[in-house]
Amino acid sequence: MIRVGFLLNFPVEYKGGINYLKNLFYAVHKFHSEEIKIVLFVPDDLEQEYILMFCDYAEIIKTKIIQRKSLAWFVSKVGQKALNYDLLTNSLLHRHRINVISHSNYVYPGNKIKTINWIPDFQRLHYPHLWNKKQLKSEQKLHQGWVEKSDRIVVSSYDALKDLASLYPEYQKNTKVLHFVSQPDILKYQEERDISKYTNGKYYYLPNQFWEHKNHLVVFKAVKILKDRGINIVVLTSGLMNDFRNNDNHVNKLRAYVNDNQLDQNIRFLGLIPYLDVLQLIKSSLAVINPSFFEGWSSTVEESKSIGKKIILSNIEVHKEQCPKFGFYFDPTNEIELAFILENLWNAEQNEPEETKEELLRLLDINTKSFSDNYRSIIFELF
Repeated sequence: MIRVGFLLNFPVEYKGGINYLKNLFYAVHKFHSEEIKIVLFVPDDLEQEYILMFCDYAEIIKTKIIQRKSLAWFVSKVGQKALNYDLLTNSLLHRHRINVISHSNYVYPGNKIKTINWIPDFQRLHYPHLWNKKQLKSEQKLHQGWVEKSDRIVVSSYDALKDLASLYPEYQKNTKVLHFVSQPDILKYQEERDISKYTNGKYYYLPNQFWEHKNHLVVFKAVKILKDRGINIVVLTSGLMNDFRNNDNHVNKLRAYVNDNQLDQNIRFLGLIPYLDVLQLIKSSLAVINPSFFEGWSSTVEESKSIGKKIILSNIEVHKEQCPKFGFYFDPTNEIELAFILENLWNAEQNEPEETKEELLRLLDINTKSFSDNYRSIIFELF
């Protein structure tokens, strides 16, 4: 039995990271639990809802070493910075007999524990203007360290692999593509959750974080085009409403655009909402929208694929690689093109894809096994 450790050392508000881990743990537990034991190290003060989210698929170990602002956390950080050696974390991993440390923004010094690091994307390569110099330098330093010192690097798409090869060609051989698969609990999902607090009519759904590259504005402009023509559609948005890179100036601009153009009844900001509500809103929507300029591997697209939902998405390369069966592509700079798609689907008589629950479950099981098998191969290649 290989014990694979993960450090939950990022803010839980990063829902994409939380859902990625949940999906990976579920897949490994379902198909390879006799060979691989997932061990998740979490902050000592982590909320119980996250413990419950992971406990069916992983051994949960609480520690103050990754509890921000605790004494152990400070000692760990100081040791890593001053000595390039994190004695506390290293001891923690040895104490719990970890064979591989994975997806943890951490490199074990030496060969006793193998290291796998995940780089979700190389957005900095394509949109450096979204970062300040300090952020760019930090991101570059992190990636450089992981690529040079990890036993394996995992990326989520061949598009990201192409970027890595352009930056670090000599390390391409140590990099593996791992397409993740979203696991919306279809059985729970069929039990209708009450979403009347969000809406009572038909709507499109845009469940993306409010970072500038997520490109909400093109959707808002398309909604305005339709409203000016007397067509009032509704778009619900959810996600964390801040962008750490620009002190929320981007979010303020989006709100101002909605207010200035009297779109308050057309575009509704829900903020952070429970994940099961997100799934229900996906299921009940006319279609999901992902207008992003850039993605590593979109969880929004994967959730829509697993559920069999129509999705309107930007025609970027990674979205094409994800290839949703019920996808409608548009130029992310062209609000007129998007408005045309939104109008056609809004007025269509039949908007639900013909996909049975049984067929969805069958396809999801196939994709999940492939996800799990690929991760297993990455681990066993290290030994």
